[in-house]
Amino acid sequence: MDYLKEWQASGVSQGVTELNVLNLHGTSPLDYLFYADELPRRNDGRVENNWLRRYQHTEAGGWWCSGIDLLTGQEDLWGCFKPDNPRLIDDKTIKYEHPPKASTGVFALRIPLSLWRQIAQKYQVDIPPEAIKNDQPDLGFWQWVIDHPNIPICITEGAKKAGALLSAGYVAIALPGINSGYRISRDSNGNPLGKSRLIPQLEIFVNQERHIYITFDQDYQPKTIKAVTTAIIKLGYLLTQADTTVKVISWLPSFGKGVDDFITNQGEANFNEVYQAALPWEVWKAKSFNQFTYPTNLELNSRYLPLTAIPDSARLIALKSPKGTGKTEFLAHIVSQAQQNGRKVLVIGHRIKLLQNLCQRFGLKYITDIANDSEINNASFGLCIDSLHPKSQAHFNPQTWENAVIVIDEVEQVLWHCLNSTTCKNNRVAILKTFKKLLQNVLNSQGQIYIADADLSDIAVDYLLALTGRPVEPYVIYNHWQATAKEADTIYNYSENTPKRLVRDLEKHIREGGRPFVCLSAQKLTSPWGTRTLEAYLSKQFPNAKILRIDSESQVQYHDETLINYDIVLASPAIETGVSINLRGHFTSVWAIAQGVQTPESVCQALARVRENVPRYIWVASYGFNRVGNGSTSIPCLLTGGHRLTQANIRLLQQSDFESIDDIDTGFQGESLLCWAKMAVRVNAAMVNYRAYTQEILTANGHQLVEKLKATANSFQEQNCLTLAINAVQQQNYEAECQAISQACELYQREYQQLRYKLVKTRAQKLSVRKYELKLRYGVTVTPQLVQQDDQGWYKQLRLNYFLTVGRQYLTSRDALIASNLIKQGQGSLFTPDFNNSQLGAIISTMEILKIPLLL
Repeated sequence: MDYLKEWQASGVSQGVTELNVLNLHGTSPLDYLFYADELPRRNDGRVENNWLRRYQHTEAGGWWCSGIDLLTGQEDLWGCFKPDNPRLIDDKTIKYEHPPKASTGVFALRIPLSLWRQIAQKYQVDIPPEAIKNDQPDLGFWQWVIDHPNIPICITEGAKKAGALLSAGYVAIALPGINSGYRISRDSNGNPLGKSRLIPQLEIFVNQERHIYITFDQDYQPKTIKAVTTAIIKLGYLLTQADTTVKVISWLPSFGKGVDDFITNQGEANFNEVYQAALPWEVWKAKSFNQFTYPTNLELNSRYLPLTAIPDSARLIALKSPKGTGKTEFLAHIVSQAQQNGRKVLVIGHRIKLLQNLCQRFGLKYITDIANDSEINNASFGLCIDSLHPKSQAHFNPQTWENAVIVIDEVEQVLWHCLNSTTCKNNRVAILKTFKKLLQNVLNSQGQIYIADADLSDIAVDYLLALTGRPVEPYVIYNHWQATAKEADTIYNYSENTPKRLVRDLEKHIREGGRPFVCLSAQKLTSPWGTRTLEAYLSKQFPNAKILRIDSESQVQYHDETLINYDIVLASPAIETGVSINLRGHFTSVWAIAQGVQTPESVCQALARVRENVPRYIWVASYGFNRVGNGSTSIPCLLTGGHRLTQANIRLLQQSDFESIDDIDTGFQGESLLCWAKMAVRVNAAMVNYRAYTQEILTANGHQLVEKLKATANSFQEQNCLTLAINAVQQQNYEAECQAISQACELYQREYQQLRYKLVKTRAQKLSVRKYELKLRYGVTVTPQLVQQDDQGWYKQLRLNYFLTVGRQYLTSRDALIASNLIKQGQGSLFTPDFNNSQLGAIISTMEILKIPLLL
């Protein structure tokens, strides 16, 4: 029969199909569909003619599927019929028919005894002897599953998908639709009454020991992605509220849309891998904030972006396009057009050197190249978002940007920098106020805002729209281009706990004449894998090699014509975004060490700076350590925890003579706080599964990941030698740095204040500033030992010890002074994450409750 072939093509065993699927034709489909008492009937009990006409198409035949009624343990009346000749409603094909006017059920399919035995062996649970003796053993399977909460369950959509999972040895039930796992009561007018609740067929599985895996379809279409995400969030929430452990199984849509497609195309072994890698629901939900689901105005599949004309009516233009597809060239064209039309252009970024590089490509000045305030008010230029406030050296005035064009490249990172970086902390409220005024002023005067990012998500667009306060329809350009297998970069992955083998292979590559571009996570001398340590180590190994170090300490400009003069380039996160290295035939490879400091998106951005298709090698830490807030991957938990901490700190301030306490605006820019929370949980989720998360992004971008073979015994010896050599270089350089700080020129207070806010400092100036701050902090002579102790977090430890013991009486005054300064800088408003990070009262009080002073 045709239906047997159809189910077999979906990976369903013949035994499962024969127990659950029937071939029907003529009037028999109606016998299965028309059983509900609510169906309108004639006096003789026959269904009214208009219903018969509506389902007349079922006479042509099709297949019917139903399973077990989980509430009774008997055969289920409810099921679905797939007609050979489906009907149309508003040009939409109705692929499946369910019993009308009947409550929706689930597909809990019968299975043959042989498959039951296989599942029982897999989960080491015995089958009841009476079930085996029963003439219909398949009827007892689901009660057995209910009685054993240690057996995990997959929830999918569609009977065939449940059949494919069961045939592969996974216990699975299927919903008829992604929103069918929960219900909400409604009144006669359709208005909701109360909250959503799980359907009874799912409630019976809820148990603290039970693991439930949500296994819905994967799709490319933004509208579908949004609908599936919403359904998973709702269903997952209700299941977790019932104390059930929920995980979400995901895979690339190219491997198959449904789980039956995945199993058929990729095999059961590959499905087991994605099953084992399923993310906890909270982590998956945070990760879902990477999605971009806005309707697209211009959909492309281009290797390089065309210089497309943008409608004059477009106000907020959002560009999502993969790395290396010419976003910078596209924006340069926009900037050039704006200047030809006499419009001012403002480019906003988050790293000075990157902005300087971008401004040069756009033909604009960077803010420090502008001589006076008069020129600032009339010129086009670029600046860091840190300077977007009136008291900065830019003296930024949002009112002077009417009808202007604003460009924010790598917008996701710029916004996160604005909301969370320490460099913006003291002026964050002023920056956010100015940013909001700027966006509103530009849009109110018919200006345009361009945002671009390879990883553009709904978060960034939602936030900017919320700041504008206007019903603006974004004009979206979405380039879906992905490299083919032939075009894609091959990335060799090192899976050890340290990057030692990668560094050893890097050395070998250089000895063989290779010219590598190396992306690193850090530049500090305390890091053995930072730019400065590796520069010193490689300089010893290759004294004749020309090595360029690119980080905030180095002053070199990294254009193509500069880079071609170097054999080895070591780059910190200063070059992770906004730079295109288009040299051809120079760099022979790209290497990356990601220690869990940057976000995975930043790691992938850095790896893509060199545009030429050359081999790439990467080591990624298993997990990251840059958690935000309380580290939660749940927005409510993050915000609730932050709110409680704010209230606790405010109550502690109330115990002092703090006069401004009643005037604090802790509800400042709710849209900014919500965006911070969304981005924060996204970062926290990424840090939990740092390596897997990074690899998934690389794979999704079309790269081919290849595992490097494990190390041999000889290579282990080489790595130990490497460790000793790296540590020796790192210690030598670090001691020299500490000595240099202690011997740096003394600064007067006025000199320090001038240098403190200077964006670009010489090395000597940086050493003097550090020495001044250490002397101010500790009140003693600055020695190399003091520098080392400060690097190890000595100051924070001393501060906690002091306020927990002899300085306890001064704690409230200290917190009040800092809070007063923040309120003054924010003109009465506080950005609560900054406020909470600045206060020690709640921390000290908690330590007292825990009896820490007694332990001391």
